[in-house]
Amino acid sequence: MWSKVLDEICTLLDTYKGRDKILRTLSYVTKFLGGVQNNDGLAKKYFIFSSQMSAARATLRLLDDFPMIQYSLQYGCGKHEPDKFMAQLGILTNIIDQVYYPIEKMSWFAEHKLITGVDNNKWDTASSVCWVLSIYLTLVKTLRYIAVLERHKNCVALSNSIPYEKILLAQKNEILSAIRLCFDLVHAVNTLPPGFLWSSKLKVWHVGLIGTVSSILGIYQIFYKRKLK
Repeated sequence: MWSKVLDEICTLLDTYKGRDKILRTLSYVTKFLGGVQNNDGLAKKYFIFSSQMSAARATLRLLDDFPMIQYSLQYGCGKHEPDKFMAQLGILTNIIDQVYYPIEKMSWFAEHKLITGVDNNKWDTASSVCWVLSIYLTLVKTLRYIAVLERHKNCVALSNSIPYEKILLAQKNEILSAIRLCFDLVHAVNTLPPGFLWSSKLKVWHVGLIGTVSSILGIYQIFYKRKLK
């Protein structure tokens, strides 16, 4: 049993996506623990650990431009999508994601004083706007796909061309994605400057809890997707 658990952990850590999920989970779990901790000294330690995990993720994202370009080129015009609306959402999301990375780089360089004369707050806000838009569009696309799969259920049941259970598993995965994206959207909006919806109103432990739930769902989906193959 323990050998199998170890194998699963190592398999997860062997991939960039899996390692990022682990770092993200550790970051938000410790942020939550720090936020609810009454001991100031212990809370500070939790926050330091959380900050370092988040910083590690940010540093690794500096290398994500080329993988994003490759993904966008492979996605193309979204011909594999079930309908044109989902394809349009996919293309727009890819454009926003591609713009996000250089913006985040500028924010990172300014934050670490590697460039001067740059207002880090403006670049940080711009990256948050891209993050919000990307999550929102992905959520809309996911909800659309759930509806498409729902309509396909009857067709699949009649034709027997595709196992009904496979469609059901795919739909459940998309529902999990939608729930996770809702949590991410709440978090992303909170990073915007005050004055927009609930931006800057969540407490530290709120952000930690929201991020923890989202991260755990993300890890669960990595294993759940094996059932779809």
